[in-house]
Amino acid sequence: MKKVFCFLTLGLMLGFSSCSSDDDVLSNENDTARKSSGLTSKSAVTDPSIGTTTTLNLTSSLLSSGTSTTGGKYWENTYVANTNLTVDIFKFSHSATSEGYNYWDGFIVSNVNDITNYGSAGSGGSNNWVANQWGAMAGSGFGTSSTVTPGTPGTTGDPYIVAYWSSYLDPESPQGSTFSEANFSNWIKIGNTGSYKVEGLKINIHPWPYYGCLYGDGFASAFTSGDHFELLIYGVNASGVITSPIVHSLANYTGSSLVMPTGWINVNTSNLAGLGNVKYLIFQMASTDSHPDYGMNTAAYFCLDKLSVKRIN
Repeated sequence: MKKVFCFLTLGLMLGFSSCSSDDDVLSNENDTARKSSGLTSKSAVTDPSIGTTTTLNLTSSLLSSGTSTTGGKYWENTYVANTNLTVDIFKFSHSATSEGYNYWDGFIVSNVNDITNYGSAGSGGSNNWVANQWGAMAGSGFGTSSTVTPGTPGTTGDPYIVAYWSSYLDPESPQGSTFSEANFSNWIKIGNTGSYKVEGLKINIHPWPYYGCLYGDGFASAFTSGDHFELLIYGVNASGVITSPIVHSLANYTGSSLVMPTGWINVNTSNLAGLGNVKYLIFQMASTDSHPDYGMNTAAYFCLDKLSVKRIN
């Protein structure tokens, strides 16, 4: 779903964030027009020793100054340009503006426990989603106590990552090409100079596409037999070459059944191993409900947690 989609939705999320012309492979630290390294600074991440496994650990401190909303908080820098979310050895892409309108893409952190269907109200069927785009259908990060009830404000659990994919930048089918941070909306840089094997990753469907696939939302159509919605995950090797993607299903209507798990789901570990040793992960999305010019009608959001990697060299 491109930025054009967001413009048609509300006129709040139009336009393009500025991009760098820096084409350096695997080294875009000066690409400040689009990204900056670290949460608030440009300090380099230090690689752990070879053989060390690191698992993404999202703590409540990441949201100590977060923006309050129904059911929790989301990252304070969501609409701040030239900021990246950096946690442990993971640097998450992020682009934003608040000049005249609010827009963001890439990754943010949230602990919002709200799974309301905001697509059922308002003109056009999806107008209320932009103000309420911070949730995960699981209701909280992976591993939160079972006493946390999704959709019940006041029982917010562990933080998790919310991602919005804006496809206007991304080349289609990029496997085999050379990676540059400035050319992709959603990427995660792992460590500094090392290469890593991806050992685990948990994915959760976001409420906006969940209800859009189930009921439609004014842009998205309710899924019928044969429809599907998935997340594509690419790796980038030490030479800067993008691997073939692995595909993780978010929604799949086969026969008479629409399958959309609402809990955290493990990405197939053997598929993750097939990415090889990587320095970056790239995320794209695909849906059978798409416009030939404007991209996906299905809302291009997903959630992730517990990314686990082992340093190889």
